[in-house]
Amino acid sequence: MRSITRQIAVVALLLATVIALFVAGQLGQRRLEQATERIEIGAQRQQALADLWQLVRQAESSQRGYILLGNPDYLTPFQESAARLAAALQQLDLAFAGAGPAMHADVAELERLSEVKFDEMRTTVELFATRGRSAALQVVRTDAGELTMTRIDDLVGKIQLFESSEALDTTRRFQLNRWVNYATTTAALIASAGLLLLLSRLTVRQLRAKEEEAAQLAARHTELEQLVAARTEELSELSNHLQSLAEQEKGALARELHDELGGLLVATRMDVSWLEERLQSGDPEVQAYFKRVQDALQSGVDIKRRVIEDLRPTLLDNLGLIPALRWQVSECCSRAGLRAIEHYPVQELELTPQAAIAVFRIVQEALTNVLKHAHARSVEVAVEIAAPWLLVRVRDDGLGLPPERLRALRSHGLIAMRQRARALGGQWQVMSVPGGGTQIEVRLPLERVRAPDVPEDALATGAPVA
Repeated sequence: MRSITRQIAVVALLLATVIALFVAGQLGQRRLEQATERIEIGAQRQQALADLWQLVRQAESSQRGYILLGNPDYLTPFQESAARLAAALQQLDLAFAGAGPAMHADVAELERLSEVKFDEMRTTVELFATRGRSAALQVVRTDAGELTMTRIDDLVGKIQLFESSEALDTTRRFQLNRWVNYATTTAALIASAGLLLLLSRLTVRQLRAKEEEAAQLAARHTELEQLVAARTEELSELSNHLQSLAEQEKGALARELHDELGGLLVATRMDVSWLEERLQSGDPEVQAYFKRVQDALQSGVDIKRRVIEDLRPTLLDNLGLIPALRWQVSECCSRAGLRAIEHYPVQELELTPQAAIAVFRIVQEALTNVLKHAHARSVEVAVEIAAPWLLVRVRDDGLGLPPERLRALRSHGLIAMRQRARALGGQWQVMSVPGGGTQIEVRLPLERVRAPDVPEDALATGAPVA
């Protein structure tokens, strides 16, 4: 009787252990899927917020440049931003569709403020066209537009959580400098008015006053051009910072998944294998449970590996850029049935970590565009040294890009590639290939992308691999 009781207890304990491991494996896989989904949703939300914020900022700079300088060329970015506003707001709604009530309220407020800001900018542009610069400047100098923009900045910073103390200090300095500039301009106008009244009695002094006024206007014109250029540079630096920060967070998350989750899965598989070997039960149901647990753990390992590779390619850190590119091209082309032609240097490229990940992401995005849109039969990937440049070229024989898309360049993928190249001081170009297809070419300066203490003649040219 005691023997039967012990057997029942052992079987019950075994079943409880198997069920607990199976449940733990399923829960772990579910948590991994949820983490992956959160990562994707977070990236989409960050991208949607960044796009909307950049539209508003670009429109504001264009509007102010147009009103202050009167050059119609400055109005083109504002018109493009206004045309893209509806799509950006729709993308923001889609990105935050599953957010909580508080987040929905913030997003709704951000959308409302963005529309209010665009209405205010349209009003100033229309006033400039109908009533002149002074009428438009009266609206610009009010606090309404500034308060609206400040609330938009605060909401974006609250949702994204990406504002750092340096960015805040830069914003405060910019606001302070702008108010100082406004105060200086106002004081100069008052002084000029008083000077004109005083010198109206004397012809010689009046001529000198006009000369001084002309010189001041020229100086203001130059200062405004520098201000517009500085604002554009600030936006570019912010975009580069966000890309760099995203890559750092992806790398940190990939390492944490590899170290923590990878170790947990491996240890669990070893424990299950140890239990299976020690128990050696002939019960088919028990064996089936063991197999399900092993399959679930293997699925978790596969998902973990795929997530890590998407976040940060391990080949890039362990073996270098060329092996990582070979793997990336092989994976994409094998899935789509494309013929791959590759040109790489014979020796591994010794690049800085920022340049290596930038080249990898550019090729990755180009291959993704080929798979989605090109309907190509083959693709050519080349990385070559042509001093003083590092050339990266991706060419396909597909349908090619329509001329209107080549002129507009509204694709986020193409814009991201161009921004990565410019961040390294390089050049980016996309063109249609005669006979069909598209070519993306990136030129990066070797002095910027080469790792320190690497001689220039240490990089060799490569041969094609079909």
